[in-house]
Amino acid sequence: MYEQLARHITTHSPLKEDDLQQVLPYFKPLQVKKNTLVSRVGEPSRRMFFINRGCLRVYFIKPDGREVTRRFAFENSFSSSLTSFIGGTVLKEATQAVEASELLYIDRLDYYHLVDNVPGWDLFYRYCLEYAYVTNTRRLEDFITLSARERYRLLLEENPQVVLRLPNKLVANYLNITQEALSRIKSDS
Repeated sequence: MYEQLARHITTHSPLKEDDLQQVLPYFKPLQVKKNTLVSRVGEPSRRMFFINRGCLRVYFIKPDGREVTRRFAFENSFSSSLTSFIGGTVLKEATQAVEASELLYIDRLDYYHLVDNVPGWDLFYRYCLEYAYVTNTRRLEDFITLSARERYRLLLEENPQVVLRLPNKLVANYLNITQEALSRIKSDS
């Protein structure tokens, strides 16, 4: 259960084996069924999740009740609402398992304990922050500069599992288009 996590961490940080063995026990397993909320709007963000199997969706709920998907996280990636996780503030977005998922999570206090006490974990933290910043900035840039058709093509190139594994309703929501528009784009492609 911890092999994927260990590979991911060592790929993105210079942790020595002894330090890695100190880090891994801080991560706890969590099995969740499809559609389970693993974090809710209005609660503090206390966990960062690593996805061994499955998919998490991070989304906002607009005042009119409509959901807006910000991110999907699949196997071998981390997911957390970083602004809340870092600041210790309440969540403005929810995280849901859109597939039955096998997760490992670390509590916020444990994560920062590792940053302060395990050599190399601060560099992993930096990797997480930089990855999140680049990913979110690119997504914003794409929404501002690309058409819906171009965003769909880019999604197929960069993250085809979103289209292959998830229902059209979620794909359309992620692209900020209607399901009908998504069907038209798919039929023209």
